Amino acid sequence: MGLSPIDARGIRAYCSDMIVDPQDLDTVYFMSVCGCQTTVKGIKAKFLQGRGISLKLQGADHYLTCSGRSYKSKLKKLPSGSVHAVLVPKFALPRRGAQNQNSFFVFTKESRAKEALFFRHLDEKSDIPMHPSWAGWLWQLFEEQEGWLNRLKTLVGNYKGYSFYFNPQALQDLISEAIRNKVPEVVRCMDYKGGSDGNPHFS
Repeated sequence: MGLSPIDARGIRAYCSDMIVDPQDLDTVYFMSVCGCQTTVKGIKAKFLQGRGISLKLQGADHYLTCSGRSYKSKLKKLPSGSVHAVLVPKFALPRRGAQNQNSFFVFTKESRAKEALFFRHLDEKSDIPMHPSWAGWLWQLFEEQEGWLNRLKTLVGNYKGYSFYFNPQALQDLISEAIRNKVPEVVRCMDYKGGSDGNPHFS
C-alpha cells in the first residue's frame, strides 16, 4: 500500500487512499489516513473545518477541500498502535432516507463489485421495482444518460469512485420501454405466464 504525506499546519500523517473530483483535483470525496491517533484526529478535524490540509504527491502539493457534502468518518486502531481513519460522504452510505434521494456514491477496490453496490444503492433510493439481475444493464443505461454516472479520480490507493445522479421519472420510463421492447437483459427474469393479472412478474 503506497502512502503519501498529508499535512495540516505542522501536523503530519499518511494518506493511503484519496479520491477527488476529476474536474477539481483538490475536492475530496473519499480519504483514508493513517498515523498516530493524535495526528490522524488532528488531520481529520482540520479537514472537516476546511483549514489548511495539503497532500504531497509526486512532488506537487494538493490543497484539499471538502466537497460541500456531509462526511461520515470511521476510526480504527491498528495492531501496530497506529490508527486508520476513513472519511466518505454520507451519500455513500445506504438508507439515507428521503434526503438527496436522487444521488449517491460508490467506492470499491473490486471492479467486479461495483455493479452490485450500484444496484444496492439505486434500489434503496428508488421506488421502482427492479431485479438484481438488471445491475449490468442499469449500469450501462446510466452511462448512456448525460450526467447520470461520473467516474471520480483516484490520486492515492486502489479504490475507485463513482458518483450517480438520476431522474426518477426518466428512469421509470426507460425501464418501462425496455420491458415493452422485451430487452433480453431485463425480461429474462420475468415470468409472463405466472401472473393472473396479465402483467410481468419477477421469477
